[in-house]
Amino acid sequence: MQRSYSLAYDPLFYITVGFFACLTTGLPAVIGQPNFMPILQTVALFIFLLIPLRQGLIRQALWVLLLWLVLQFSVVVTLTWLLEARVETAFHDGFRYRVAYIAWFYGAESVLRPDSFGAAPSARLLELLGILVGSLVSGGLIGVWFLVKSVNLAAYGMGALLVSLKSTAGLLLALPLWTLLRIAGYAGLITLLSEPLLTGNWQPLTYWRSRRQLIIIAGGLLLLG
Repeated sequence: MQRSYSLAYDPLFYITVGFFACLTTGLPAVIGQPNFMPILQTVALFIFLLIPLRQGLIRQALWVLLLWLVLQFSVVVTLTWLLEARVETAFHDGFRYRVAYIAWFYGAESVLRPDSFGAAPSARLLELLGILVGSLVSGGLIGVWFLVKSVNLAAYGMGALLVSLKSTAGLLLALPLWTLLRIAGYAGLITLLSEPLLTGNWQPLTYWRSRRQLIIIAGGLLLLG
């Protein structure tokens, strides 16, 4: 039996996703727009996610998120490395964040990683609330907003460290592993929590039976992060 056509299975769809991930990240970052960048990213990513999620295509939705987030992260890291002063203006208090992040990395006394729960508990709790409750009540829109902002900040921190290290040999040292695990958990949970509103199915047992593996993996990644 031939599978009916769906845009979520079309390779051109993913090429378009990649193009807009680079465009909506690179352009605002270069011109230094701290509000325009996450707004543009959120709207574009949410629209692309709607296509597979409304059809219940979780695997395809995860591929969209993976492609988008990898490209978004890579673009911000690269631009920060090459155009640090320019990209700094694309973040609120970008200079202060960069200095604090580098100070933490080099082990300055009494300095916590600026995006950690210890350094900014209210911001992290608000972010978690936006990912969980926000995604559930908005079909993923609010969750995507917090997700792209988290990725932008993690990538900016890594890019700033690469500038400080002055060598690509420091790539592994600068990689924010635990933050990336938290972001991966966010992506999985947004996918799961967006589905009820978009599909009209609000039966928790249905999702536990059909999405159990994703629930466990996403929750585990979030806890590790």
